[in-house]
Amino acid sequence: MKKFIVLSLICFLVQNTAQAKDYAQQYLKEMKKSQKYSATSNYFEDSVSKQAESKPEKLKDPKLVKIGNYKEISNADYKAKIAKDNAKYKEVSKFLTSRKVDDYNVQAYGEDFYKIYRIAEKIIRANKLDFINWRLVVEVDSSFNAYTSETNSIAIHTGAIDTLINNEDALALLIGHEIAHSMLGHKARKQEILVKLDKIQRICSQEVYMINYRKFAAESRKMEFTADTEGAILAARAGYDLDKAKETLAYINTLGNANDGLSTHPKPEDRIKSLAENRKYFLEEEWAKQGKYNIYNSNVLTCQKSSSRNSLTILRGELSGPEAYYSLESPDQMYLRYGYKSYLNGEYKDAVKYLKKSIDENKGNFVAHLYASYANEYLYKQTGKDKFLKLAKEYAYSAKNLAPDNEFVKEQILAL
Repeated sequence: MKKFIVLSLICFLVQNTAQAKDYAQQYLKEMKKSQKYSATSNYFEDSVSKQAESKPEKLKDPKLVKIGNYKEISNADYKAKIAKDNAKYKEVSKFLTSRKVDDYNVQAYGEDFYKIYRIAEKIIRANKLDFINWRLVVEVDSSFNAYTSETNSIAIHTGAIDTLINNEDALALLIGHEIAHSMLGHKARKQEILVKLDKIQRICSQEVYMINYRKFAAESRKMEFTADTEGAILAARAGYDLDKAKETLAYINTLGNANDGLSTHPKPEDRIKSLAENRKYFLEEEWAKQGKYNIYNSNVLTCQKSSSRNSLTILRGELSGPEAYYSLESPDQMYLRYGYKSYLNGEYKDAVKYLKKSIDENKGNFVAHLYASYANEYLYKQTGKDKFLKLAKEYAYSAKNLAPDNEFVKEQILAL
């Protein structure tokens, strides 16, 4: 009996000692795993790569690449316009914040409505999106989320507003992303695919359905990447700082997403990398000037509250012809922008590739021919290969045929 008690006591002590050691080991193992999921490191992750500075000190750039028709607005004129607009905004603010909150579980604060109204209204005006009424829904929900439910309806959770409350640039990227979904017709595209998926699920095996669902999920992820990029362009036109706006994706990155091929959203770290890669080809200063012009030549968009108590409607402006409103960049414009920015980044082979594609889409744009000549000239200087000099001359003379009196074309031909 004594022997049994002694053995039991020894086992008890050994067990407790082992448990103590196991807890410590468990903590070490868990902390090792947590290195990957650290909210701090994920929040500050920035995948913007530094480009090699291979371009010469004085790069030929007559600033001929301009996207969109606009005139530069002087600071004094713009300041006067904003002062006039601010008087109208005060009226809107008073209107939105005056309503009594009779149900805190349903209705968001008027201040929240006004904050997202100001950001959305600025994006809408800067991008000439005021051809329809826009509905903004504030959902009282602690999760970080926003979504597009209809073509003109943007819903934002109070959790997202609270998280980004002191960063309007980040909220602008979030709102711009959802507006981009609307403008790019993503809801209609997804609906078409889902109708086909529903039919496949009813008449085909589960294996066939899953194959097609994975294709849908992959397509959806591509739409998200595109909405991130186009949404950033919308925000940039409205004058928002995209460096500050990255907080939106930085926060999403802390939430994580183990993409197994079934998720309709990309991994957050891939979204960060995607935006960084696309920003290499942005014309942020150019777009900001275009946005200022659009705001200067438009009036403050008024709004009205909805009977649902959780949304408001930004009313459209005075309608005119379709050419007066937002439109997607044409393929030749996109290729020209990519080619131009590749050229400025010293990536001359990429510049030639994109500029050639721009010319294939629109052979009549002398600017693409001229910059293709510049890029080939610098490739010749880098490599000494005669084929690049020959191409530089060919593109220069093509530009001359299209714009014989242009001074920069004449200078390039003389230089070669």
